[in-house]
Amino acid sequence: MNYYFPRWVGLVVLLGVLGGCVSPKRPDYRSFLAHQPKSILVLPPINNSANVHASDAFLSSVTTPLADCGYYVFPVAVVDRLFKDNGVPTPGDMHSVSLKKIDEIIGPDAVLYITIKEWTTTYILIDSSTKVTLAYKLVDVKTAQVLWQWEGGAVYSSSAGQSDPIAAVLAAGIHAVGAAASEGKYERDVAVTANFTTFNNLNHGLLRGARSPQYVTDQERIKALIAKEDAKAKTPAQESVKPGEE
Repeated sequence: MNYYFPRWVGLVVLLGVLGGCVSPKRPDYRSFLAHQPKSILVLPPINNSANVHASDAFLSSVTTPLADCGYYVFPVAVVDRLFKDNGVPTPGDMHSVSLKKIDEIIGPDAVLYITIKEWTTTYILIDSSTKVTLAYKLVDVKTAQVLWQWEGGAVYSSSAGQSDPIAAVLAAGIHAVGAAASEGKYERDVAVTANFTTFNNLNHGLLRGARSPQYVTDQERIKALIAKEDAKAKTPAQESVKPGEE
């Protein structure tokens, strides 16, 4: 895997879908298993943050982790240009294009819709933090069924690991100034981590695609989990029936 991680990536804290200490429910992978997409079209993300550079900066962070999960990923820059050249100029417009039309023109197995909910760097005296929060939804092109969706992200704090308050202030200032001049690069670095950890999480991530060496193992793993959950769900009902009452 040829990922670029900034030198401070070890200080990035991952954000769960619900935040805090709540453990979010694992996605239901039954539709994913039924359709087994091999190719994914990533649409430019809708940007609900205040950073105007977020959508463009994000695009370069998503292709490699998806490809390493075993999928063919349509080149994001080419897709972006194709839509714009055909009178669909914004991510919001692109997300509104029908799956039928996308299937006719491009022909992917699935479309990944992404919304940027947060893409910010804030400075508070001794701490500068960069936070990225993303919502993902993978949809089957032929049936419009949602195959997988998740909301998560990551945050980098300049004060993490700093025991000297003066050093913390300096680190926060340097990070804040650098982020302001980067036009989204700092947030993009955090987005790289958010994408990688989201897609590769064994509890809620993407299942491996057919191009991945882990494809068969991952299929067996998730099918076993589903079978275990189904068996557990049936047990209480079966136990409530006493002998002779069938």
